[in-house]
Amino acid sequence: MQGQDSGAKRARTVPQKGGNVNQPQVEESSDPYTVEAEKIRCDICFQPFGDQIFMCKNGHPACASCCLTMNRKCYCTEPIGDIRCRPLETILEAMTRPCSFKAHGCREIVSYAGMQGHEAACRFAPHHCPFDGCTYYGLRLYNHIQVDHADDPDEAAVVVRCNQRSTITLQKKMPFRVLLHRDQASMFLLVNGGDVLAGRSLSLASMGPRPTGNAEVKYKLEVKKRNDPEALVLSSSGAAPFVRCLEDFQAKGFLFVPNSYWDSSDSVSVTVHLTGGW
Repeated sequence: MQGQDSGAKRARTVPQKGGNVNQPQVEESSDPYTVEAEKIRCDICFQPFGDQIFMCKNGHPACASCCLTMNRKCYCTEPIGDIRCRPLETILEAMTRPCSFKAHGCREIVSYAGMQGHEAACRFAPHHCPFDGCTYYGLRLYNHIQVDHADDPDEAAVVVRCNQRSTITLQKKMPFRVLLHRDQASMFLLVNGGDVLAGRSLSLASMGPRPTGNAEVKYKLEVKKRNDPEALVLSSSGAAPFVRCLEDFQAKGFLFVPNSYWDSSDSVSVTVHLTGGW
């Protein structure tokens, strides 16, 4: 028929049994929906929502921790923390995606709510080299440090043994010492913090891989004053936090070593004892 758009698509029809009426056959689309990650983060902390989301009466969403941080008052001044945002919780609960470390070998499909927990413990997550100026980022950090940094006397790595004491010499100018475990995979950082008055704060961080079952690595640090057997032995113990980048490390506890314990060459001997989590 003249005047009609001959290029327009027509609905397909199929003959119906028992009659002459033809009905359109609807074709379902399998294309997934896409969501911008920035649109489903908490407006307060800008982090992904957890499994509980709250909203004020104006509909502003916030995660549970931010409700407490803001003293249960939304930025629009309305109360927040009593009304759950159920529709958004339902949508996020149904959302899944591949792990962010898929390119490095992880094949897990994770839910939105479980994304942070999985990726924090994912054994395929790459690590940043802690040495200043080094751009290495990958899964073989242990081997990288052995090959590229162990020959430098200022960066020499130290091999430590599980459940045995190892004594390491630390100089004030060193921001850290790398401790390589003899399992050829695990490594730690003895961090030399200069953030305290009249001394230094020493702490231990684990740079992975995580122990089986995500168990914590227990440690004990001891420092003795050289050439003074009567001096008090300084000690500290705890669980070594897991980090993939030195810049992300925040010590939960540390051993304070006053200036009087550092010798004339500005060095001190630190005994490290790895005690558990293996």
